[in-house]
Amino acid sequence: MQNLNLLQDALKNNGQALAYQFLDGMNWKQHTYSDIKHSLDNTIAYLFTNGFENKKVLSCASATLENFLTLNCLEALNCSINYDSEIDNLNKNFDILVMDEVNESNKINSNDYFSVISLNGSIKKEIENKNLITFKTINKFGMMSKKKIDESKISKLMGTDLNNIANSDKIKLEKIISEISETEFVNIFYQNNVKFGNSICSGLLKGKKKFINFKNWMEFITNINETIPTHLFIDSGNLEKTYDFCIQKKINLKFFLGGKVKKIICHNLVDLNLNENLNEIGIELVNI
Repeated sequence: MQNLNLLQDALKNNGQALAYQFLDGMNWKQHTYSDIKHSLDNTIAYLFTNGFENKKVLSCASATLENFLTLNCLEALNCSINYDSEIDNLNKNFDILVMDEVNESNKINSNDYFSVISLNGSIKKEIENKNLITFKTINKFGMMSKKKIDESKISKLMGTDLNNIANSDKIKLEKIISEISETEFVNIFYQNNVKFGNSICSGLLKGKKKFINFKNWMEFITNINETIPTHLFIDSGNLEKTYDFCIQKKINLKFFLGGKVKKIICHNLVDLNLNENLNEIGIELVNI
């Protein structure tokens, strides 16, 4: 069984230890486990007090900490969660749309939905678009919402059983995470199979591991080298894209990834020939 109470307990126990690094503009910032616990509490408080229960949700966002917290809180509120990485496939049959960021290229009309949640958007966009809200604003107003809520109601929601990945995948994932030391850094870059990607976030938080998310290809190739991960969780499409990119640019893949990566972990990888190629440069490929 998986629920938000178990996650909340793990975050509380891990306290002020460093959990997460993220890019805010050009600067790296950090969250402790306590910071993430407050964010979890604020998110479910806001969503509960503002009528987000029993909705049909479509997430087009990458696997990030913000997406993980948002979708788990929505699921605890009895929302059905659907995933589609292709923004072009959007339709109006959903109540809530979750995106990495709403901008001019998305061509999203927020009036078509009960709510559009922009995980990394600016507050200026909220003012310009009805029904659009950012993750930062959810947390800001969620902090105030907590004071008005009966704690027993929130506790009941936090105990809701969540729909997670297949048990066989969960066992394999937990084993890999258990072998990562607390001093090592993990990177996650999942734009496809985001449900599995969000499960990685869950496992790392409960296992007291430090990690970084990348939201898009440009952010990944610009910053992966300086983050120096020992483990990279990446969807199969982006792994193949990264491998081809390094071949084209005549760059050593291990050097491109920071020089310290020991394992690359994928889910349902199609091109199994990559295994031999990665072994030659000292990287173990794990295909779950």
